[in-house]
Formats: sequence, C-alpha cells, structure tokens
Amino acid sequence: MIRRSGLATVGMAITLTLTGCGSDSDNEMVFGGDPVTQCVRLPQDASMVIGEVVRAPAGADLVVKKIGLVDAKNVDTDKAFIVPLGSGRRPLSSAAYPPAANSTWAARMPAENATIRAGEEANLLLVVSRKSALDGSAAGMQIDWLGGSKANTTTYEFRADCAGA
Repeated sequence: MIRRSGLATVGMAITLTLTGCGSDSDNEMVFGGDPVTQCVRLPQDASMVIGEVVRAPAGADLVVKKIGLVDAKNVDTDKAFIVPLGSGRRPLSSAAYPPAANSTWAARMPAENATIRAGEEANLLLVVSRKSALDGSAAGMQIDWLGGSKANTTTYEFRADCAGA
C-alpha cells in the first residue's frame, strides 16, 4: 500500500494537472506531425488528390480561407476541398482523381469558407497535376483560416515513378 502525505498528494495532483494542460493540444489547431517525405506517383498530364488531416482547436471553429502547397515546383493545384471526418469516413492520403466510389470523396465540400467545427477533424484535399516532364515537389501543405495560417511538415515529391524514391 502506498501512502502519501496530504501536501504530497496535492502537489502531485497540481503537477499532473499542469503537465496535462501544458502538453494537451486540445486548445491548439493540430496539422502535421513529425517531418516526413511523401512520394506521390503523378504521371505527366495526370491529376491526383492528396490529403492531410487537421483538427480544429477545442475552443474555436476554423473558417478555411485557402488550402495550398508551400513552395510548389512543377506541380499545379487545381481545386481544394475539405471533408469533415466522422461517420466512419477515413482520411484520404493520395488517390487518383477523381477517387471512384469513395465515401470520403463523396462528402467533400469546397475548402474556401468551409467551417471545421471546434475539436473536430477534417481531411484537407488538394487536386494536383504535373504538366511538365520534370518531377515536382512542395515543401508542405498550408491551410489559411480566418485569423491564422499553418503549414504541415510533409515534403511532397511528385514523380512518374516512386519506386526509386
């Protein structure tokens, strides 16, 4: 049996509470994690959908202004959508455009002025195309919302063949 004095127990409770609050990102928008590189197989003159997940802060809705790529080279973004996740929808990471018979894709809405409810997750989707024979790249995906902007830490490589990547 472990016994603690009253002050030690109170101190431990305060420490755990403060630590929990300090490390809990519920009140922050979450977009991205550890830096990764994602190779997307994108033949010349073809289009793909790439996606990332974002979570709105617990205390505020996010009103999306724009979704795009950071420092895009040899790749164009054509359209941007969001899909609220839930109701059994699974996020899309990348798929041929348009994804056929996909419940997540079917629930998409234009990103501009869309609202992600407080504490909820959404799939950000960009339609990208590569018009050149050169490989494409981007330093990340960026979301601009009413009151802020954030880029994720995913580096994208757009290639005709990802086998050597």
